[in-house]
Amino acid sequence: MLCLSKNVMSTKKIRTPSEVVQKTRSLLLYSKNSLDVGSQSTELSSLIRELKLILYGDDYSEPSAEACAQLTVEFFKEDTLRLLIIFLPKLNLEARKDATQVVASLQRQPLPSRFEVSRYLEANLDLLDILISGYTFYI
Repeated sequence: MLCLSKNVMSTKKIRTPSEVVQKTRSLLLYSKNSLDVGSQSTELSSLIRELKLILYGDDYSEPSAEACAQLTVEFFKEDTLRLLIIFLPKLNLEARKDATQVVASLQRQPLPSRFEVSRYLEANLDLLDILISGYTFYI
């Protein structure tokens, strides 16, 4: 069962969490190498919102543990977390807020190896530097 709002479900084909992550990853890779980020901005914002809905649920449904686990595994399998964090400054404000919630939720997701996310962040300390430097934007 996927945790998507009725609004999202009624206007779009229902995608699996893996498909949403893969689509997000491919769009982040494309946008990273493209000079024209604006053309992909709306679709990327929509995908990030969909990731957030899977992880947090909405007014009508709670998140599915299975969907959250699928999303989390897929996110770390292809290093999508790195791409999302690096791309954060280029996102519009609402997408940035959604992406921040996605990153925060991914850090709390129970995985087969409880410390997998911690190990990932330890191995990629530069990501923490990027996240912390983002706070200086608001100070």
